[in-house]
Amino acid sequence: MKLKTLFRIEYTSLALSLAWLLYIFSLNEIPPDIGDGLMHFFYAQASWTNPEYFLHHWNKPVFTLLTSSFAQAGFTGMVVFNLIVHVSTILIGFRILRRIEVSPLLQMLLPLLMLIPYDVSTTILSGLTEPLFNLATVGALYLFMEKKYIAFAILVSFIPFMRSEGQFVVVVALILLLYCRAFKAIPMLFFGFLIYAIIGYFVFQDFWWYFTQNPYKMSNDGYGSGSWTHYFENYTYFIGLSGLIVVGLGLLSFSIMIFQKRWNDVKFTHVLFGASIFLAILIIHAYFWATGKSGSIGLTRVATQGLTTFLVICLFLTSRISFINSSIGTMMIITFAGYMIFSLAQFQFYKKEVNPMERQAIETAKFLKTQKNPSRQVYAFMPLLAYELKVNPFLNNSNLHFYTCSSLQADLANFFKPGDFIVRDSHFGNVEANLPLSEIQKFPELVKVKEFISSQQVDDRFNEVEGFTIYQYIPLHKQIKSDFTVKKTLSDIVLNLKSTEEFKDINTLLPKQKEDAKLSFEIMSTSEELVLVFDYNNTEDYSNMKLDPTKALSPTLLIRSQGTTKLYIWNPKKSSGTVSIKNIVLEQSSFHPIMH
Repeated sequence: MKLKTLFRIEYTSLALSLAWLLYIFSLNEIPPDIGDGLMHFFYAQASWTNPEYFLHHWNKPVFTLLTSSFAQAGFTGMVVFNLIVHVSTILIGFRILRRIEVSPLLQMLLPLLMLIPYDVSTTILSGLTEPLFNLATVGALYLFMEKKYIAFAILVSFIPFMRSEGQFVVVVALILLLYCRAFKAIPMLFFGFLIYAIIGYFVFQDFWWYFTQNPYKMSNDGYGSGSWTHYFENYTYFIGLSGLIVVGLGLLSFSIMIFQKRWNDVKFTHVLFGASIFLAILIIHAYFWATGKSGSIGLTRVATQGLTTFLVICLFLTSRISFINSSIGTMMIITFAGYMIFSLAQFQFYKKEVNPMERQAIETAKFLKTQKNPSRQVYAFMPLLAYELKVNPFLNNSNLHFYTCSSLQADLANFFKPGDFIVRDSHFGNVEANLPLSEIQKFPELVKVKEFISSQQVDDRFNEVEGFTIYQYIPLHKQIKSDFTVKKTLSDIVLNLKSTEEFKDINTLLPKQKEDAKLSFEIMSTSEELVLVFDYNNTEDYSNMKLDPTKALSPTLLIRSQGTTKLYIWNPKKSSGTVSIKNIVLEQSSFHPIMH
């Protein structure tokens, strides 16, 4: 690269976007994705001591192979890998755009378009697999444009081992190779599968393991389903308004060229590859979520797959609009870029702050650190817990294990040892851990020794108190018999808010507590503008819940005897209204002492 090209506007845009990602990474209190993102890290890090993870279907074998060395440096290594992947993706995007004669000014928009959507930055800074899929697809598009069909086919053959959606890429590639009569390259579309099938045959004695071990052969009994329009309603997360504008301009340009019969300008094969992958993934996942299939939970980040190739094609199509290359078009592009940069500065949600549930995971980890007995095994499912404890459950020397229950009775008889802990959280407990509260309550050997309640409650079909509960396996003959729970029902409260009152304290209406107590109640207001605020020790634990005049809110909060707890109604617009608080219950629990 010549020295002067370093100062081209597109590279400046890329440098600014990279700086922004590093800035957000430095601000993040915890990884943006504390589920799959951390699990991918744990698998990649453990692959050096447990080589079978190099073939782990869910973690994706190619992704594991490429990230394993980076993961040895910790979670930051995973982020560094994805930053390298992201920068490489944009650079190849630039090369494609130059190849099809798109101006540097329009190329400048690509890094910004890939920076605006929240899901893109989240996948990069969480060590997720979506960025690698984007690199592979944009690389495949470049090889196809250069007519390097064999290399194109080989690369495509490995994409299903980066993301399962790569199977569709293979189908599109087959269609394109047939259209281009590149028949010699077609067998190479199966090269990646053949390599991993042979390896799988020796490891699993199963040549077809890619299909027989499919981790997505599952129903959505635990996750539910949603609307057909879910992804289209939430487009701002995965493509953003800016991306949608470029898509609209590209569609307009495509329509004009078709109407004018400018067949050579359209570049059908490039458009087909670049657009069909993104759109097909979007439609397929909309179908999965609407019908409740393949374990879909409606994550919008899956719609970032193929986004780079799609935006590259849309920028190419936009460049063919005549006025875009005029002085007016130049001003519009510069203004558009300025708007995106300004928008980034205004978006507060890019920084990952700890939410109330995650706060309790951190508090749970702090408590477990105080349990020094190395023979005590801890069984849990929340990946953030392992991250905070700085242990990898997949490593052989870890005393923390990811636990999914198949038969609790059998595990207590044959697996758990007296003194071991089970940490159940309300987020993963019912589905991923397969450990509903009703199952635990069947076994008196599992004694509740500590509880961490989230100040933010989730309205879901399980209808349980959000938080973490630590159980210890203590044989009945070693348990201390006692009445551990005292409940007190309080009188209903009605608060009248005046238009001059911005805050209305609730704490003064509650009795003073010598011990920690769970407070549960139903609250409803006559105004849409009111917010219930819980604040412990000046935002050490903080939540705000908007009150709905059409539906009662039913929070459960931990009122601590130590520290400062503020519970109040916030009236930001100073509107008058009435707040009714009913079914108020204070519950004090003295937990069973830990067996050492």
